[in-house]
Amino acid sequence: MSKTILGAYCLSFSYGHKRPALDEISIELMQGGIMALLGPNASGKTTLLKALAGLFPRNEFSGIVRYCGLDFFGYPHSERAKRVVYVSQDMRAEFPLTAYDAVMMGRLCYGARLFVHASRADHDAVQSAMERCACWELRSRMIDALSGGERQLVLFARALAQGARVLLLDETLSRMDLHHQAMAGRILRGLSAQGYSTVLVAHDVNLASEWADTCVMMQKGRVVASGPVKEVFGAGHLGGLYPGAEITVAPSPVSGAPKVYFGRR
Repeated sequence: MSKTILGAYCLSFSYGHKRPALDEISIELMQGGIMALLGPNASGKTTLLKALAGLFPRNEFSGIVRYCGLDFFGYPHSERAKRVVYVSQDMRAEFPLTAYDAVMMGRLCYGARLFVHASRADHDAVQSAMERCACWELRSRMIDALSGGERQLVLFARALAQGARVLLLDETLSRMDLHHQAMAGRILRGLSAQGYSTVLVAHDVNLASEWADTCVMMQKGRVVASGPVKEVFGAGHLGGLYPGAEITVAPSPVSGAPKVYFGRR
């Protein structure tokens, strides 16, 4: 039976005195699960992922985040990084940085240092991750010289090199071409079979529904629906998330996963 690897319970967070970005959020990610986190802009998805990753000081939010049943904030920063990794949709370097060095940043929590000779274990982890993500040939190129899709491949490789068992992907695959998106999906499925867990934020709901087994839908900082993908998509919740959008949900003729089509039947 699958166990909960990462959970948020009654999580609330506000930016200053604005409306809460998170309002009493409770979700659970199962070991080996892939969860799609869907919702319109400003629904709180990114804030939730950052809170789950421990990127906000503990005193800035209410509620609790647990990793394998234990208070996640009880771990030191480096230990949290070994367990949960947050991956944004893009990266920019404030100083000259090659793709190889960017991926090596994922090894800092293990004691690696940038711009010095890497240990064999760190180098092997970086090379393996970059080869797996089809970006090893980019290793000597500067980050700012890469396309948006290439930078996302590097970001994905950095997350794999970090070795965390939970991946929080915040539109991380959005700029990849179809070939590399399909590759990333295969990687996520392979990691899932090994017990890794993923939360996937994507505005492309058809991409998310193809890979995820569960779905959480958010609106204005609240969870409005959650459960198995086929059940949540089939219950008409998407129409509530995107009012005015004329869409039809029907199973894919290939995989059977629920897909969104524009227009009414």
